[in-house]
Amino acid sequence: GGGGTTNNSNSSDSLEGAIDIFASLLEETRTTCCETSLTAALCYYEYGNALFRAVVRRKPLDSEHEKREEDRKPAAKPSASTARKRSLDDDNAKEPDPAVSNKKARMDNNDDDEDDNDKDDIDLALDMLSTSFSIFDWHSTDDDVNTKTEPDQEGKQYSLSQIPRVLSTIGDIHSYCGKYGDAVDAYCRALPYRENAAEERQQAKGKGESLSVDDLKGQRLLVETYALVAEALLACKEGEDVVCANDEENEEDGNIVEKSGKNTEGKVLVAAKDRIDFAKSHYDTAREKLQDIVYQMGKMAAAKIDLGDEKKDIGYLVMMLVGIGNIYTRTTEDK
Repeated sequence: GGGGTTNNSNSSDSLEGAIDIFASLLEETRTTCCETSLTAALCYYEYGNALFRAVVRRKPLDSEHEKREEDRKPAAKPSASTARKRSLDDDNAKEPDPAVSNKKARMDNNDDDEDDNDKDDIDLALDMLSTSFSIFDWHSTDDDVNTKTEPDQEGKQYSLSQIPRVLSTIGDIHSYCGKYGDAVDAYCRALPYRENAAEERQQAKGKGESLSVDDLKGQRLLVETYALVAEALLACKEGEDVVCANDEENEEDGNIVEKSGKNTEGKVLVAAKDRIDFAKSHYDTAREKLQDIVYQMGKMAAAKIDLGDEKKDIGYLVMMLVGIGNIYTRTTEDK
C-alpha cells in the first residue's frame, strides 16, 4: 500500500518537473530562436504532451469517458472505474455522518478546483500541440523551404516524421475527453504520414534485405494508427454520424483543434450506417499488417538482432488489437 502511494507521488512529481522544464525551455527558445523554428515546434509539442500526461496521471478517466465506456461494453465485466463508482454510490446511500459530510463538502470543492485546473491544462495542451503542428506543417510544405539547400530538406523530412506524432497525441486528448469524432479525425490525418514513411522505408531497402529496428518501429506505428482509428470509431455513439468539430476548410493559421463548439455543427466524417464497417476495415488492415510485423520479428530474432523495447511495444499493440476485436464482437452481437 505505502510503496504504491510513494511511487505514484514520485511519478506525479516527475511529471510536474517535466512540465516546468519544458515550459522554461519553450520560453527560452521563443526568446532566443525564431518562433517558427523546428526547435520551437518540438518544445511546443513536448510541453503540450507533458501537460496532457500529467492530467491523465491525476485523473485516468473523466466521468463522461467512464459513462461512454459503460455504454459501449454492456456484455463486459464491470471495469475498475465502474466498480469505484458503484462503491461511491453505496457509500452515499448510507446514513450520513455530519462530520463526514462536512469533510466531503470540502473534498468536493477541491475536486471542482481540480476539474477546472485539468480542463485548463487540457486546453493549453491542445493549444501547444496545435502550434507545434502548424510549425511542422509549414516546414514540410512551404515552397521556399522545399527549394532550399540540403539541410533544409532534412528539416522537411524531420517535420514529416513529427507531424503524425503530434496528430496522434491530439487524437489521444480528444479520446480521453470523450470527443471520439475529433479523435477519429486526428488519427485519420496521421495515417497518410505513417503510410508514406513506411512505404519510403520499404523502397529504400534492397530486395530481400532485412528490416532494421527503426523500420519495424515505423511499421508498428502505422498499425497502431489503424488500430486507434478503429477504436475511436467503435467508441462513437451508436446511431449517430461520426462528426468532428474541426472543419479543414475553415481552419485559421493552420489551427486544427477546437476547444468549444457543438459537434452537431461540425463536419460529418462517417455516416452512422457506415461507422461499424469503417471500424472493421481499419481493424482488419491493422491485423493484416501486424502479421507482417510478427513475421519480420521472427526473421530478426533468427538473425539475433536485438529488438530492445520494440518487442515490448509490439506486445502492447497485440493486446490493444485483441481488446478492439472484443469490443467489435460485443458491438455486433448486440445488434
